[in-house]
Amino acid sequence: MKLYNSILIMASALALTACSGCDDKKEDQKIVVTKVEKPKGTQSMDDRNLSDTLTIAGSKYEFSINMTADKNLPKVKVESGDEYYDNQIHLLIKKKSDGSVFYDKTFRKDDFASIVPADFMKKSLLLGVVYDYDKADDHSRFNFAASVGDPEDDEMLFPLRLVISASGALSVEKDVINSEVPENTGVATIDPTEDEG
Repeated sequence: MKLYNSILIMASALALTACSGCDDKKEDQKIVVTKVEKPKGTQSMDDRNLSDTLTIAGSKYEFSINMTADKNLPKVKVESGDEYYDNQIHLLIKKKSDGSVFYDKTFRKDDFASIVPADFMKKSLLLGVVYDYDKADDHSRFNFAASVGDPEDDEMLFPLRLVISASGALSVEKDVINSEVPENTGVATIDPTEDEG
C-alpha cells in the first residue's frame, strides 16, 4: 500500500512540474471535439429463411418462411425516431409426397390490423413468423407464432397465433401464452394493450 501511495504522489508531482508555464499557453490551446454520428438513413432488419418438415393429420409437409424488408411498403418511424423498412413474410407449405402447394401466403403487417391496436401498429414492424414448437404435439393443424413490434425495444411486442387447419383455412388471434417469439434476439412477449399501472 505504501508503494502504491508513493507512486501516486510521484505521478502527481510530475504532472504539476510538467505543467509549469502552462498558464501562458492556455489561450493558444484549443480543444476540438468532433462528434461522429452514424448516418440516419432508413434501416432494415436482416432477412431470415427458415424451413422444416412436419407431420400434420397423418401427412408429411415441408414449410419455408422467408422474411425480407419490403421497400414498397410505407416506412415506419419507431419510438426512438429511427426509420425502418417494414417486412413481408412469405409462408409456403408443400406436401412432401408430391411437392404440391398446400398453403402459400405473403404476410404484411396490415394483415393483423384487426387484432393489433392502431396506435401500436403505426410505430411497429412485422417482426417475424416461426413455427410454434411448443404446440408440436398437436398434429391436427399447423401452429405458427408471429409478432408485430419495435425492433429496438424488447418490451414493445404484440404476439400473435396463426393456425392453419388441415384443410388450409387460416385463423389469427392474439397469443396470450406464447413464450417463443419470432427470432428477434432478446425480445420478450409483452402485451402493449395491458395496463401496467
